[in-house]
Amino acid sequence: MQTRQQVFCEIKDHIMLIRVDNPETKNGLDWDGIEQLARSYEELQANPDVRVGIITGNEQYFYTGGRVDPNAPGEKDKYTDALTHFLKTSGAVTKPMIAAVNGDCMKAGMGVLALCDFAVARKGVVFNFPEVRMGGVPMMVLVDIVDAMPRKRALEALLTSWDLSAEEALQIGLVNRVVAKEEFWPTVYRFADAMLATQPWLIDMTKQAYEDMVHLKTREERIAYADKMLRGDVLHNMATHETTYNV
Repeated sequence: MQTRQQVFCEIKDHIMLIRVDNPETKNGLDWDGIEQLARSYEELQANPDVRVGIITGNEQYFYTGGRVDPNAPGEKDKYTDALTHFLKTSGAVTKPMIAAVNGDCMKAGMGVLALCDFAVARKGVVFNFPEVRMGGVPMMVLVDIVDAMPRKRALEALLTSWDLSAEEALQIGLVNRVVAKEEFWPTVYRFADAMLATQPWLIDMTKQAYEDMVHLKTREERIAYADKMLRGDVLHNMATHETTYNV
């Protein structure tokens, strides 16, 4: 059976642009489209020429989650397998990821947004968790949302399905910038260019240190972790790479 392309990738100047474009379903993806998205993330991480990833949609929708017929033979397993594959591959990406939210973002799109390191939203876009209102449970989305939103705001959004404006998303910390349409792509690439102007080992180590320290319970544990990393990996890398730290 010939598959239909729902996710498109382009690599240029060390940046991979991943674009979800499936207008027939308001930028939702069936199990095959989710597999295409997972494979895009795998390629992004594996390709040594790629240093930054950008994920975007179209001007109507960023990404609106999965589309599944639970009554179709074999569909439930294919859909769940594809989602699990995507969550694992997206979580394994260590390169900087930017969400370019140029259209409304909802359902699993919220999880994709939460996992990115940076996010730029176009003024006027809407963020939403419609699953409960539509008779579903946002189980897979919660994997990354629990780390990205304060508890009360998350439960309000999840259980009421009320819209969040781009400005509210900025206030919560789901996005870094909210900009007008004409400023949108220049702002996205400003983040990308900043990453390209930084040595990859510095980005990798700083990101890893942040992720590790977030899960340490006490300040004393964070001090011990920082001491170990400074004595070992950090100073070793500073000695073997050209830096301007002491200038």
